[in-house]
Amino acid sequence: MNTTMHKIRPWRDNDDPVGAYPPHARPNLSRSRMRQAVSRPLSILLIDDSPSERALLRARLKQIGHKVTEAPDGIRALSHLEKFRRHSDLILLDICMPGLDGFETATRIRALEKEQAEGWLPIIFLSGKSNPHDIARGIMAGGDDYLTKPVNTTVLKAKIFAMQRIAEMRQQLLDMKRRLEIQAHTDELTRLPNRRHFLAILDSEIARARRHGTPLSIAYLDLDHFKRINDSYGHDTGDAVLRKVSATLDGGMRTEDSIGRLGGEEFCICLPGSNAEQGMEPCERYRSLLESLVIDNGTAQGLKLTASFGLTGFNRISDNRSTLLARADKALYQAKQAGRNRVGVVLPDKPSP
Repeated sequence: MNTTMHKIRPWRDNDDPVGAYPPHARPNLSRSRMRQAVSRPLSILLIDDSPSERALLRARLKQIGHKVTEAPDGIRALSHLEKFRRHSDLILLDICMPGLDGFETATRIRALEKEQAEGWLPIIFLSGKSNPHDIARGIMAGGDDYLTKPVNTTVLKAKIFAMQRIAEMRQQLLDMKRRLEIQAHTDELTRLPNRRHFLAILDSEIARARRHGTPLSIAYLDLDHFKRINDSYGHDTGDAVLRKVSATLDGGMRTEDSIGRLGGEEFCICLPGSNAEQGMEPCERYRSLLESLVIDNGTAQGLKLTASFGLTGFNRISDNRSTLLARADKALYQAKQAGRNRVGVVLPDKPSP
């Protein structure tokens, strides 16, 4: 903190240190603009070792509508962020503190964000010093802006508003990135994982089964005579059937199981923790769920359907994704040849664990 002590004065809306700005350069922020700046109260973490400085800033921040949490040093601030990171929107950080100074605290905050894969928190440094070296060092340490003490309230409002705007723009970009990732990984019609995403899930489960020696099985699933539904009732009805089947299976899955749409009326189920024999029970249940479905197609009786399953287990010694999928496809073919609406099983060369 700055060693120069400043007398605490009652805050006024036009509070401005004498000579801080020449008349032509005073910030000209309208009241409506300022009201926009505080339209959403922020949760601000104030880190300063001086009780008097904290008291002054706390009063000003509350006066303009924000919530304040205080930390008297960097160590306690980091401890707070480890537990309550998501409850903070912005950090005001004093530079001159005993123990961890502001620069080191900011560096550790950024490292903590990376470690916890958390979003960015804006950091505004506070200091009685304003030389370019300190400002540059603060930015390099992870700070985003700099306020010189004594803090001018109008400038404080404006900088908080700017940080809020940047944080919201960044959140919009992250939300857009997540939406694009979901679109890239999701089948548009059924909202299930698409082929690419499901195969990535399967690769991950294969690696886990091989690493830990745990059982794994997969099942191909194909809707019986689906072409007849499209030919008889049209593709809109066919799409409605695929959506209903997907929602039914996704809602009835065991917690550990995953399902994806590979294309057309073909799906694949990944069953971690189950070998082929153990996978029979859940696959029979999934088959029964589909057999009991009645889908509205505009007729009194509705539309019924069935599905065939091809189940196989993973041999962690000799299998890879391609051999596993090929054997599941062979099991599906056997189920169809045997009359459909059943679970066909082809065991690996050696029994899966």
